[in-house]
Amino acid sequence: MSSFDLGRAGAVALITGGASGIGRGVAEVFVEAGYRLVLADVDASTGRQAADELSALGHEVEFMPCDVADESQVAATIQAAARRWQRLDFLMNNAGVVGHQTSIENLEHEELDRVLAIDLKSVFYTCKHVIPLMRQGGGGSILNVASITADTGSAYYTAYSVAKSGVIALTRGLARQIGRFNIRINCLSPGSIGGTGLMQEYYASHPEQQSQDRLGLMKKIPMGRPGRPRDVAHLALFLASTLAEHIQGAILTIDGGESLGSQ
Repeated sequence: MSSFDLGRAGAVALITGGASGIGRGVAEVFVEAGYRLVLADVDASTGRQAADELSALGHEVEFMPCDVADESQVAATIQAAARRWQRLDFLMNNAGVVGHQTSIENLEHEELDRVLAIDLKSVFYTCKHVIPLMRQGGGGSILNVASITADTGSAYYTAYSVAKSGVIALTRGLARQIGRFNIRINCLSPGSIGGTGLMQEYYASHPEQQSQDRLGLMKKIPMGRPGRPRDVAHLALFLASTLAEHIQGAILTIDGGESLGSQ
């Protein structure tokens, strides 16, 4: 095996929100690299289908239903994963929702609580229960998913951008706390990724604008296209590998230049 091989045969990765979108893209890339996977998702039907499809290709993949906003479910999922594989090397906190497009005066407290619970509090929960296991195992790697809106803000998805800002702050704080245990924690800030929540939700409610908006998006992104789940997955794989063993507390943007602003 080359010293530059990103694969880690036998290592175990837990991906929240692993049934679709970025999570599914990460799952595909990680199993190709030799990881054993636990996919955790609130969508049991899609999650089981994803696990079955990947398992049919000869990969070791298990699906575990989990509502990441519920700490008891998070703890139970992590404990089950540890019993199943006797180790846990990598955690990706990918589960999230965008929430409803609305102005601040119309943002209901139930919606605010829902977005913060799924997008931010869940990351506290998973880290709280995974870090002791990684310490016992001699180390590990955690990757959180934020968004470029954590820096740019979002006019009508305010709760989402606030939650993602919190994910960045949590990543940096934990990086200071757990590095001495050989546990690395970093954060990705994706831009527009095709097939994921923000774009799907917006175009579902504004189908007449889809063609025009897609053209506008192409002009806004210097690379000329939105990202793909596998673009994010390739960076995640690098950060999980030994090639990234001295990267700690980093916030890495992957957006094709979108956050640079329009030309």
